[in-house]
Amino acid sequence: MMKNHICNSLWYGDERPRWLGPVPYEYPSYLTGELPGDYGFDVAGLSKDPEAFQRYFNFEILHARWAMLAALGALVPELLDLIGAFHFVEPIWWKVGYSKLKGDTLDYLGIPGLHFAGSQGVIVIAICQVLLMVGPEYARYCGIEALEPLGIFLPGDINYPGGALFDPLNLSNDPVAFEDLKVKEIKNGRLAMVAWLGFYIQAAITGRTFLVWSEAVMLQWCKGVLAHIN
Repeated sequence: MMKNHICNSLWYGDERPRWLGPVPYEYPSYLTGELPGDYGFDVAGLSKDPEAFQRYFNFEILHARWAMLAALGALVPELLDLIGAFHFVEPIWWKVGYSKLKGDTLDYLGIPGLHFAGSQGVIVIAICQVLLMVGPEYARYCGIEALEPLGIFLPGDINYPGGALFDPLNLSNDPVAFEDLKVKEIKNGRLAMVAWLGFYIQAAITGRTFLVWSEAVMLQWCKGVLAHIN
């Protein structure tokens, strides 16, 4: 039985959009549209087991969120460096680790002397990464009830904890709008995960990032237009 606010959203239930649109297709009966982003797609039958389905959803939303943050972290430093807003020792995401292995000191936001872990070795940075990423995710995985002994009481559930700590803008106050935001989150998260696949392939094949590649393409296009005009 779906909650009333879910039933009021067009992204859930039997009338929700499907991945093949109007094309006739026998969608799996176990995909009932109770979770955000359920378009009836499961050609491998991975979600037949309800427990496995919930576990896969937990993993998907975890990786979707990190992919969105990582995509932002990969593009913004390079963009800021290209427009001259900040100067980074190494703005290209896949060269940063190599810079650290060479012993370079990384400044936060390109500001000389502003270090958090950028002046430390690779091992210290790895430890900081584990604490910053694994720590919160482990607490979330254990459930928000696990935080209660620490005096932290949060509304929501394992995937959508609320309160001032996780929802400072009170986006979950409107239940129907919040369900729509969940769908937008998972849709953009899936795009971010696919984007990272493109980042990896492009870096491996061309040795360039998206911004450098697009800049080169735009430059060639402009040259072609000017040549055509002349």
